[in-house]
Amino acid sequence: PDYLGPHHHRGGFFVTQREKVLRALERGQKLTQLEALNRGMGLRLSAHIYALRKAGHDIRAELVQRGEARVAKYWLHKA
Repeated sequence: PDYLGPHHHRGGFFVTQREKVLRALERGQKLTQLEALNRGMGLRLSAHIYALRKAGHDIRAELVQRGEARVAKYWLHKA
């Protein structure tokens, strides 16, 4: 199988950070890097998004203003 990234042990099975990202997006959540970090999804949100897109997930992004910075906010598009 493809490398899925760092693992976190949860109740007898492993949940990868990438799986956490996908589950959050599937629940309709929108994520920025800081939000993903705060939810235990690691520092590589854009890498997870890239891999999930390559796997066929229609993930969209927009730039949002956060203080002085503009950051990407990602969500799963549902047709």
